[in-house]
Amino acid sequence: MELNNLTLKPDCPNHHPSFAFDDVYRTYKDDQNPEALFGKALRYLSSLRVNHTSEQQEIIRGKIMESLLHTIYGSNRIEQAGLGWDVTRYLCYKTLHEPDSILEVNEDDSAFDEKVSDQYAADPTLRGKSKSYIVRGRREVIQHVRAFKYIMDRFWVHGDDLMEDVIKKTHEILCKGVPIIDPGAEYLDVPYEKYAGQYRDVPVGAGNTMFVMPQYVPAKMAEMCANLKKHIGKNESLDPFSLAAKYSLRFVEIHPFQDGNGRMCRIILNAILFRYVGIFIPIGVTEEEINEYINIKKRASRDMEGHGEYATFVLKKSVRSIQKLKQKVNGKKAA
Repeated sequence: MELNNLTLKPDCPNHHPSFAFDDVYRTYKDDQNPEALFGKALRYLSSLRVNHTSEQQEIIRGKIMESLLHTIYGSNRIEQAGLGWDVTRYLCYKTLHEPDSILEVNEDDSAFDEKVSDQYAADPTLRGKSKSYIVRGRREVIQHVRAFKYIMDRFWVHGDDLMEDVIKKTHEILCKGVPIIDPGAEYLDVPYEKYAGQYRDVPVGAGNTMFVMPQYVPAKMAEMCANLKKHIGKNESLDPFSLAAKYSLRFVEIHPFQDGNGRMCRIILNAILFRYVGIFIPIGVTEEEINEYINIKKRASRDMEGHGEYATFVLKKSVRSIQKLKQKVNGKKAA
């Protein structure tokens, strides 16, 4: 599948069920009513699901592609992975449009500077960075694009269920060539072959939160995937924003892999959103947004209140993305 051909059209590969508001949404401050936001999203989507001129279709494709690139950049940024915006955009474009031009680069390459000269041009500050930083960062960008291509091909184009094999393969692609490195040098590095696409066999935690113990990960992942399949299959109507929030949050609560869970969580979130709504939502482009996102996820784990606040966050981001797309198609400048 060519990701550069993504577009929001009535004849997308998958049947779109009707949408119905889920009363799970929660707010913790004065804000717009989630039900009103949901209604606004449906109105915007309705106006977009019409026949478009070829020029409008190009605008839609361009806007969706732009949001995908920001999605990859922001998701990497949350994890302090990848590279800066200019070179991320450049590498994403090359990976999508000219995949044969993407060269394998290693630190000991005699022609290292020549191989990455175009990336130096995109971001001159890279010349002051170490070779290991550049090699790892470019792989984290390139493999992120390839992981998105794979999951979208399976889940959107072919309409496959989001089962364990799809999730494992997406993670394997995402982490290919990227070892786990302990900044404190307390533990040995973990080669990507030892963890990419494989459920972890070690306990992991974040702050005061311990995730599912490794012996229970396979059962919890099987349960999550079965529940998602059942949720999608049994309902003639669904709430795509709540659905995406619920299962991406459940994934990160399980934390099935030794590394890469945060990026996988956001890949799953956006794969579900695109299948049903036709948008990607970038998260993590600004520091303010990173803090808001992380705090919401922390509260969800700490307070055990489900995905309601996270769903509201996803809904708000989605409405803004749909609104920008609508304004672009109609020739209005997005605020």
